[in-house]
Amino acid sequence: MTISETAFKNGVASIVGEKASFKDWGGELRDLSSIHMRLDGKCRMAAIAFKGPGKSGRLTPGKMGKNGDQIQRIVKCPAEIFLVQYWRDIDDSVFEQLEKFVQLKAHFENRKLWYGIIGGNDSARLIEAYPLRFPRKHRRKLP
Repeated sequence: MTISETAFKNGVASIVGEKASFKDWGGELRDLSSIHMRLDGKCRMAAIAFKGPGKSGRLTPGKMGKNGDQIQRIVKCPAEIFLVQYWRDIDDSVFEQLEKFVQLKAHFENRKLWYGIIGGNDSARLIEAYPLRFPRKHRRKLP
């Protein structure tokens, strides 16, 4: 099961309590950011990149952004949590690149930062856990 990138992004925004809207365009730093993400009992700024179900095959850094630079752009955000979401297989190089860029940022800014991947199973679990945030009319099976 999957839903469109926009419907999933709106569902996640609703879960964390984000009211702002984010329009997709090629040069954006992130698809969604929020100051309402909770970690260790504190609200923290999060930046999230969503790769919709329209993208096919294994996700590699080259498929992230027109120039393959979406991970670099998301880490430019003034956030503490950096997440990448995708519905299919995610190549280790995506996680490794995200990890290295966030570790470098944490080192130079001398602060603790977090990063992670939201895979297809985790995405489906979010939909199951919060069905009212993800309208049934937007759900479909992966091809």
